[in-house]
Amino acid sequence: MHSYQAKKLSGKVWTINERFSEVIAKMLDVGNDLRNDPAPKCQNYTHELTFVSNSDIELKFTPNQKERNDGKKEIITLLNEQNCKCRYDSFPDDIKDKITKKVDSFCDKAKLTFHKHELANLHIQWVDFPRTKTAQKDGLVGLMRRKFQHVSDPFAAVELLLSLFREVEATYNQGKVITLLDSSKRVEGDEIRKAIDIIETEQKTFKLWRDHSTKLARKFRVPIGIQNSHENYIRNTFELLKDMMNNEHQIIKSFVKDNDYSMNFYSHDEMFEAYVSDIKRKISINLNDIDIFFSTLCAFVEHHGEAL
Repeated sequence: MHSYQAKKLSGKVWTINERFSEVIAKMLDVGNDLRNDPAPKCQNYTHELTFVSNSDIELKFTPNQKERNDGKKEIITLLNEQNCKCRYDSFPDDIKDKITKKVDSFCDKAKLTFHKHELANLHIQWVDFPRTKTAQKDGLVGLMRRKFQHVSDPFAAVELLLSLFREVEATYNQGKVITLLDSSKRVEGDEIRKAIDIIETEQKTFKLWRDHSTKLARKFRVPIGIQNSHENYIRNTFELLKDMMNNEHQIIKSFVKDNDYSMNFYSHDEMFEAYVSDIKRKISINLNDIDIFFSTLCAFVEHHGEAL
């Protein structure tokens, strides 16, 4: 289990002070909660508590006069781009002792329990991450582009993924208690994969429309205003197709799913004309031709667009 606490510190360097001690104390408390959480765990269960910041972290021990007389010297461990991660247990003893005393003192003042045993699970890490919101998002878009080259619109993918975490962030903990079994506070891997699939399907639909928009717009008499805002129109259509309460859109989606016309026609405008004609002939539906067309377009890409 990996638990992270990310903090920024504008224009300063982290040192072993009260603010640092507060962060560490809360992380140790989280570690204790994780260990006592009722979620089933294997016998060799372990967890890591990692404090992350994009500011330099200077952990320094300065001996007093008596300690200097005893031969102790100043020790500095600096976490930055040259030394980005370190475990508490690997720090020099004098730095570990200073952290322990500072956190213990903070807990005593704040009337908190000092979970000293969790220090063994503590890691401290510097990350190379921009400081402004815009630059941070640009960095995520670049990372998405490098790591997931098949995603054609990395900016939209990042926005969608961030929205998943914002939704979880906005959900209140029940009884102000955090539990591992609370699915409302979790973003599952399947959700992330589905989100990426949605982005991919939308991008394929945008491309299919752009590649054949001249003929399709004439065939279905799509107004210039809709042509100019086709991305929003397509996104809204996908939302309607997802909503199980929209019966007519569900009927169109089911029809297209069960009938792949791609092997029966030589052009996309003829194929979609056949879809719209057959849907209107076989099904009683109140949507206009433009909405029926866009519904078939989106449903076709979703169910038969693997090769697009």
